[in-house]
Amino acid sequence: MLAGIPRLLLWIALLGGVAAPMIQAEPYRVGDTVELSGGTDQHGKILQAAPGEFRAVIFETPGESGSAEPPKDPEWFTKNQALMVVNISGFSAFKRRIARSRMESKPFRILVVDDPKVADRFPRQKDKFTVLKLDEKGGITAILYAAPGRELQGLFAPAAP
Repeated sequence: MLAGIPRLLLWIALLGGVAAPMIQAEPYRVGDTVELSGGTDQHGKILQAAPGEFRAVIFETPGESGSAEPPKDPEWFTKNQALMVVNISGFSAFKRRIARSRMESKPFRILVVDDPKVADRFPRQKDKFTVLKLDEKGGITAILYAAPGRELQGLFAPAAP
């Protein structure tokens, strides 16, 4: 009986090694808390975000989200307490360098995601940005999808009286 234990442990280790890569984190859902601190921005600086600092996260995967131009107002992200998150995890090293150089010139802060496991946490729709609306503790209150431009900016327009 003891002779079978090493074989059993070997099988557990082998199966664990095969199954582990298949286990993925679930996409964000309403009620989840988004952890924004610890990632790096477009300048390579680590983001330190206090809960409530951002009330929205705008997630984009270039090439999936449609063509986008930044808002004309360079303070738009600050005024709307929004953080832009750009997913470059599927890019080649060459494309990552190009994308980073383009992001460096933007006047607003961009959290750069180059880890596919982190990117997979964000739900997506074709040709849309994902917008996570957050409460003061960083909890997700709504998950919205919007096309670049007016539709996206309309999500942040003040409510009509």
